[in-house]
Amino acid sequence: MADNTKIRHSLIIFLVAISTVYSVSADSIKGCGGFVEASSSLVRSRKGADGKLDYSHITVELQTVDGLVKDSTQCAPNGYYFIPVYDKVPVVVDDSSCNNNEDINFRFTGFTLSGKVLGAVGGESCTIKNVGPSDVNVELLSSDGDPIASILTSLDGSYLFKNIIPGKYSIRASHPELQVEVRGSPEVELGFANGVVDDIFFVLGYDLKGSVVAQGNPILGVHIYLHSDDVSMVDCPQGFGDASGERKPLCHSVSDADGIFSFKSIPCGKYELIPHYKGENTVFDVSPPVMPVSVEHQHVTVPKKFQVTGFSIGGRVVDSDSKGVEGVKILVDGSLRSVTDKEGYYKLDKVYLNAISKFMLHTVFQTSSCKLGNLDDTQLLLVNVSWVTSNRYTIDAVKEHYKFDKLTKFMVLPNMASLPDISAVSYDICGVVRIVGSGHKAKVALTHGPANVKPQMKHTDDSGTFCFEVPPGEYRLSASAATPKSAPELLFLPAYVDVAVKSPLLHIEFSQSRVNVDGSVTCKEKCGPSVSVALVGVAGDRQKKTVVLTDESNQFHFSDILPGKYRVEVKSISPETASEEDNWCWDRSSIDVNVGTEDIKGIEFKGLQKICVESPGGHELQLSDSCISFGSNSIKIDVSNPQPIHLRAEKYLVKGLINVESSSTEIESELPENFIVDIQDKEGSVINSISAKLASDGSGVYEYYTWANLGEKISFVPRDSRSNVGKKMLFYPKELRAVVSNDGCQAAVSPFTGRLGLYIQGSVSPPLPGVNIKVSAAKDSLISSLKKGEVAVETSTSPDGSFVAGPLYDDIPYDTDASKALARGAIMEELQEVTRQYLSCPDPVEAAARRQRVLYGDANGMMEETVERLLSSGQGIPTEQRRQRAADSNPVTPPPLHENPFQAPLFPDPSTPYTPPTREEEDWGQDPRYSDVLQIATQETTELEGNQQTRIRSIIVSPAAGSTEAQTEQTKQKESDGEETLKEFQNKG
Repeated sequence: MADNTKIRHSLIIFLVAISTVYSVSADSIKGCGGFVEASSSLVRSRKGADGKLDYSHITVELQTVDGLVKDSTQCAPNGYYFIPVYDKVPVVVDDSSCNNNEDINFRFTGFTLSGKVLGAVGGESCTIKNVGPSDVNVELLSSDGDPIASILTSLDGSYLFKNIIPGKYSIRASHPELQVEVRGSPEVELGFANGVVDDIFFVLGYDLKGSVVAQGNPILGVHIYLHSDDVSMVDCPQGFGDASGERKPLCHSVSDADGIFSFKSIPCGKYELIPHYKGENTVFDVSPPVMPVSVEHQHVTVPKKFQVTGFSIGGRVVDSDSKGVEGVKILVDGSLRSVTDKEGYYKLDKVYLNAISKFMLHTVFQTSSCKLGNLDDTQLLLVNVSWVTSNRYTIDAVKEHYKFDKLTKFMVLPNMASLPDISAVSYDICGVVRIVGSGHKAKVALTHGPANVKPQMKHTDDSGTFCFEVPPGEYRLSASAATPKSAPELLFLPAYVDVAVKSPLLHIEFSQSRVNVDGSVTCKEKCGPSVSVALVGVAGDRQKKTVVLTDESNQFHFSDILPGKYRVEVKSISPETASEEDNWCWDRSSIDVNVGTEDIKGIEFKGLQKICVESPGGHELQLSDSCISFGSNSIKIDVSNPQPIHLRAEKYLVKGLINVESSSTEIESELPENFIVDIQDKEGSVINSISAKLASDGSGVYEYYTWANLGEKISFVPRDSRSNVGKKMLFYPKELRAVVSNDGCQAAVSPFTGRLGLYIQGSVSPPLPGVNIKVSAAKDSLISSLKKGEVAVETSTSPDGSFVAGPLYDDIPYDTDASKALARGAIMEELQEVTRQYLSCPDPVEAAARRQRVLYGDANGMMEETVERLLSSGQGIPTEQRRQRAADSNPVTPPPLHENPFQAPLFPDPSTPYTPPTREEEDWGQDPRYSDVLQIATQETTELEGNQQTRIRSIIVSPAAGSTEAQTEQTKQKESDGEETLKEFQNKG
């Protein structure tokens, strides 16, 4: 037997039949017996190495002629069997009788060989598993390939070969319409037993076919998509197609010229067929939309045909700008069939088809000259489109406030790309005219339209609404009274509305003209509630309206005034008198106005108070303590010829205060009599300087004032102009701005605060005169215009090396820099002074050592070399550098003189070999031999053009009283620095 094929043994049964029954005695047992033996061909098939045949696995049965088993026995190894018969019945066995004691011998000529062809299973929806297709031809071949037997599979795919003698064989299976795959070896070896072949033959799937027709005619080009809920994959060489939707098809097929579609190699399972028929421009309707099918282990032809019942075609509804119109109802022959989307597109489904004669098709398509095989294009069209026609339809588009053209008796054909656009031909212009009260109506005129549109006039309905239906274009709408003569005051706003109609306009609105009447009353002083203004209709049919002024405002306002002629009247009645007589003089007490469709503004009344004089003749009025300058402080009048007195403001008083802090001076007598206040224009140029004078009570308050024009913008900048004081005042803020904004008394300018400026005191060491001191801002100032790093003030040291810099604003800290430009002679003088100080030592041992160093330095030209080095390096004389924030500093005297850092380079230790450094590379401040003494070498330095200068950090102090503790601490620090330097010199010696 082949390696991959197994043959299983089965029980071999031989039958003995009983035909009649007879009696037997109780003392004797009769029966049937004989031998089972192999045929000569089976014997010859045995090999020499095969063992002796063993028949013990063969069973012989005794049955009735009806097939009822009466008894059975198993053969002996040599093939003998015996079955006793106990019933008294005759036994007839085909050719001989047991009564004659003749053996009934059985001879078998071969064995059976069986197997099964299995079919593919797609999923759980396949209800018949482990079976296969019928009618598959299975052949048994000899080892030489010669056919021995063949058989067709049964309904479950099984096959059985009989009377096969033991030997080696091969098996093959085939089917004209099925693909049979062999999985394993087809070689089998049959021994002396029945054999069962392993499952080596598999059918990958079955054909699924169907058809598509329209009115009995086959349809070419219909796409059929195959779906399943549990089958995940099928063999689909033609691809999945272009199906839309979320479900991805397993495969797709296209109907041929006979309307037939087919799928190959579909495994057992349940499926759905979904048709889709789309021409070049049209989607056709196919019924049913879904067809369920079940594939078992055989080919399937769908009995129900797909029917093309109609087609779908789309179109679009557009406005005059070719933009889609949403929400338009599409009526086909009066029935609602679709509604446009937001882009204006719609779709008509199930447009039914009618047949037409082939003669018509031939006439329509006879111009075709294309050839396809032996058929020309005309014949193909006759076959495939003989049914593709349609009725004529009337298609209407309906939407409120639109009017569209229509497609009348339109032939809808499936070869159309789409239906023609349905365009809007006119739109509604609608609105409302709002009228106050009842009893009146309005009318609206439509004018200024295109040349082909005549002017129109429409009356509003009871609710005031109106509508026009017009084609696209530009128009003008205006509203008026329906009966102008009876309602002359009936005017509307706006006077007209110009519109460009490209779509419906539904919110045009006209309102009855109701305007505002505004004005003011100018009084010598406050007008107050004694002054009232009334609005009276000239015709006398209007209600009088009155406004009473207040102490806070001299303005009057009348709202919702209808058009017409009115008179505005002003009157002042004193509440102290019972008389209604106006006790004021007015330039005019009434003003006539004609109210139309626009607000009336700027009505002005000027009130003039009456002044009584004791005697006739000429008099002079004096104006005193006024916040407004009228150009003159006196006005002459003549009682005999009274005339209105007109006062016109020319300038306005602007005043302010300066408050000096009491801590800025010890006694009030030290306060100056005045400060100067510069007045600047908006460009920052000084246009005037005024004096701020000390108040009479001597409380440290200074007052200043000036006259300015209406609308003028000015700035006030106070300053301390004194030159005979040590410390001056600064003012916070530095500048204040004012604007003359109202025609009346001006509010006071915000007060300035004055206090002593910040002063920085310090000194340089060694004390040098003429050292340039620069004080710069360490941060941006919010009061002054200084930015970080900008110089606030410059000064120079006095002969003793001290300096004072100020005044400075105290809102930021400051940095100080010192520099000194020295000539050769000055450097020599300073070095000699250093030498004298160096030799002044009370310790005799140290004094002797220092004298030795000075002599050594002179002998080696150290003094001249140091001068040249200072001049060439651009350093100048190094001085002590310190930086301290003004806010944290204390006033001190100039710091004590330190041991000079030039001592080491001038007076080296004679015991140390000295080699002058290379000048191009030397850094005098960082020479290792002098690092123990030249502590100043790590300080910041800068090179200034033309001279040798050194920048230092100065001692910064505030202008407040000095601190003895801080001064003492600084002195201790200096002494500590000097002691450390001396120790280093001693260590060198």
